Amino acid sequence: MMYRVTSFVLKIASRCNLNCSYCYMYNMGDQTYLKQPKFMALETIEIFAQKLKEYCESMKLEFAQIVFHGGEPLLAKPDYYEKCVAIFKNTAPELEFTFTIQTNGVTLDQNWYSLFKKLNISIGISIDGPEKYHDEYRIFHNGKGSYTQVAEAIKLGNKNQLAGVLLVVNISIPVEELYTEMKNLGVARLNLLLPDGHHDKPPFGIDETQWKNKNYAPFADWFISLYKLWKKDKERPGIYFFETLVKMIMGEEGIGNQLVGRRTNGVIVLESDGSIEVVDSLRACFEGITRNEINIHNNTLEDLFENDTFQLYYKAHDKVAEQCLNCPVYDICGGGFLGHRYSEENGFDNPTMYCQDMVRLIAYIQNDILESLPDEAVAELNIERITYEEIINGFEKENELKIDPEVQKELASFKKELQI
Repeated sequence: MMYRVTSFVLKIASRCNLNCSYCYMYNMGDQTYLKQPKFMALETIEIFAQKLKEYCESMKLEFAQIVFHGGEPLLAKPDYYEKCVAIFKNTAPELEFTFTIQTNGVTLDQNWYSLFKKLNISIGISIDGPEKYHDEYRIFHNGKGSYTQVAEAIKLGNKNQLAGVLLVVNISIPVEELYTEMKNLGVARLNLLLPDGHHDKPPFGIDETQWKNKNYAPFADWFISLYKLWKKDKERPGIYFFETLVKMIMGEEGIGNQLVGRRTNGVIVLESDGSIEVVDSLRACFEGITRNEINIHNNTLEDLFENDTFQLYYKAHDKVAEQCLNCPVYDICGGGFLGHRYSEENGFDNPTMYCQDMVRLIAYIQNDILESLPDEAVAELNIERITYEEIINGFEKENELKIDPEVQKELASFKKELQI
C-alpha cells in the first residue's frame, strides 16, 4: 500500500545545547540518540532529496514540506542550510518546497534571521512561558535558564519573519500570567502542545491521586480559562489549537493534526544517520519504538510503509479504542495523539490519557459557539449542545459500536510483553 506523505522532518543535529527536563529525546528513557552522528551529512541530504523526488513522482505529489529539526538545528553552520536548500531545489526543481525550522532560539540572532529570509525558511521558536516557569524546565547543561536568550530571539523575530512560537502546556502557569507574557513579547502566532506521557507515565502537572477520577480534567480547566481570555481580546494572537478546534466544530473538513481531527498523519522523520522512521515523539512510550533497519542509504522512503509502527501512526485517528468509536466528540478529538494512548498493559488500545480533558474542552467550545449564534444558524449547522457529564457517564454504558478485532489486535500488539 502507498501512503501519502508530504511532511519530512530532518533531524540534522542529534545533540542539543539545552537539557529540557521533559524532552522525549533526552530525558524520557530513550538513549538511542547517542548512537547517531552529531550532524546529518550533506551526502545523506543528497540521497534523501533524490529518493524524495522519486517518491513524489510515483505519488504525483507537487509539494513537500521540509522541517529542519534536532536536537537543536542551529548547532549546524549557516552554510549548511544554504547547501541543503540548494540540494533540494536542484534535485527536484519541479517540486514546490516549504522549508521550516524549529529552534530553541538561544543562538538565534539577526544573522540567522537574515539568512533564513534569504533562503525562505520559516522559523518557529520554543518557549515555556514567563521566565520563572521557562527557566525551571528549559535549561542549559550547566543548569542555568535560557529565558533571556529566547525572549530576545522572539522580540527580534517580530522585526523579521518569525512564523510563530511553540509552547508545551504547563498548567501550573496562571493563564493570565502566560497570556500577558505572550502579549508583552509581541507573539503573533502561538501553538500549544500537550506534554508527552502516557497511561503509565503521567505528564507533569498531574495530581496522580486524582488522575483516574472521572471528573478530574485539569488541562481542560486550564485551556478553557485561556480560551476565555483569548476570545475577549480583540487584538488576540493566533492560537492554532483553538482555531483548529473551532473550525472543526463548525464543520470545516480536511484539517487537524496528530493531536486532533481525523486526518492521516503524513509525516516521516529522517535521523542524522539517514534512518527513516515514524515521528520521534512516540519515543516517550518506550525505548526503540521508532527504530528499525530502514536507512535512506540502502532503502527507499516507501520501505517505511511496511513498518508496523508507521502503519498504525499513519491511520492513528481511525484505529482507536472502542470507547473512542462511541464518543460523541470522536470526529473532533480523533482519539488524540497515538503516544498519549500507550500503556504497558494494553499497548495503544486505550483512549488518550487526555480523554477527559479533551471531552470537557470540546464540549465547552462547542456550546460556547452555539450560544453565540441565532437559533436558525444552529439549526442549519446541525450541531447539538453536549455536556461533559453526559459523555463521561456514557462511557460506562454498553458500547453500540464494536471495535474491529483486527484493529484491536494491532493496537494491543505493542503492549509490553510482546515487545521484542
